[in-house]
Amino acid sequence: MILSIFMSVAVIVSPVVQIPQSHEYRTAHSEAAQDWKGFEPSLYTGKWFDPKLENQRECISFRESRHNYRARSTVSSAAGTYQFLDNSWRDSLVWMLLPEAKKVGLQDEIEELRNKPIENWNRYWQDAAFYTVWANGKGAKHWNLTRHRC
Repeated sequence: MILSIFMSVAVIVSPVVQIPQSHEYRTAHSEAAQDWKGFEPSLYTGKWFDPKLENQRECISFRESRHNYRARSTVSSAAGTYQFLDNSWRDSLVWMLLPEAKKVGLQDEIEELRNKPIENWNRYWQDAAFYTVWANGKGAKHWNLTRHRC
C-alpha cells in the first residue's frame, strides 16, 4: 500500500520527460518530421541553419508549394516544399548533406535518400536541403525571390 502511494506521488511530481533533440530523433524517427503539410519551425538546426531566415524560408515554402512537402510539379521534376528539380538535384543534395550527416552518425539515412523522390523526403531532410543550398545566401539565386516577393 505504502509503495503504491509512493509510486503514485512519484509519477505526479516527476518532471515532464523532455524529447531528446539529437539529430537522429529529429529526422525520420520523429512524428514532426513525418508531418507533410503546413509551416512549422525548422527541425533542422545544423551547420547552415539561421533562425533569421525562417521568415524567408516560410515565404519560399508558401510560394513554391503552399507548404506541401509532398508537392510535385505537373510540368517538371520539381518536387517537395522548396520545389527542387528532382532529376538534377537529388544526387547533388545528398552529396551536399552527406558531410554533416556523417558527423552526426546519419550517413546511412542520408544515403537512402538517393533512392527516394524529393517529395518523399521528410520535413527534416527537405529543410536541411533548403538551408544547405541557401548556404548563408550564396544559393538564394535558386529561388526567384523577386517573383516570390520574399
